[in-house]
Formats: sequence, C-alpha cells, structure tokens
Amino acid sequence: MTEPFVTLVVRLPAAALADDVPVLVITAEAVVIVIPAGQGAVLLDPDVPREHVLLRLTEQEVREEIRTVIEADGTLARLAPEMVGDADIHAACRAVASNTDLSEEHGAARFRAALAAIRVAERRLGCPA
Repeated sequence: MTEPFVTLVVRLPAAALADDVPVLVITAEAVVIVIPAGQGAVLLDPDVPREHVLLRLTEQEVREEIRTVIEADGTLARLAPEMVGDADIHAACRAVASNTDLSEEHGAARFRAALAAIRVAERRLGCPA
C-alpha cells in the first residue's frame, strides 16, 4: 500500500513571498512548491493533469475534536484534553489516513464532477437545457 497523502502546513515569512515568485519548501516530510496567487496561471501546464483535494484532515482539527468529545461525554475518556499529545494526534491521523477507504466517496465525487463539467460545457456552448 502506498503512503497516504498527508497535508503539510508550513508558515512562511512574508519576505519569502515578497518577490511574487514560487518558493521551494523542503521539510523532513515533504517537498512543496508554494505558488503566489498571481503566478498560478503562468505555471500551469495544460498537458499535466491537475488534482483537487476533496478532504483534508488537519491535526489542529483533531485536537479541537478531542476537546469537544471529552467535554460532551466524560465516559469516553479518562484523560483531560491537554493530556493527548501532538505525537498521539500525529500517529492517530496517520493511522486513520492509511486505513480509511474512501473509494465510494471518490467514485461519487468523480461522477458529480463529470456531470458538472458537462453542464459547464453545455452553458459555454449555448446548448439548450
């Protein structure tokens, strides 16, 4: 099984994007190109397929959910939310990402996107509804 896509959030200093040019960010977990908003259209190659992220699980969201779950039902955990550490959350997110099957959701999204693309093309070409 291949490693699941992991969302990486990197805070760049404003000076890094000041020249409005792409920035290459290399971390222990990923290599990312940050494209300034004004440069996106210039760097898109029409021959390269693009991907669209439909679901993103962030560790911060999980941390917030831990607090909500524990406060809503004290019988689910004997810990205070602060006792769940960053490493615990990171390990749990990786486990969930690698063991979750979203194939049905992916198929449904692909179908809905195909229908939407057909409708957009029909409007663009002036086809009657």
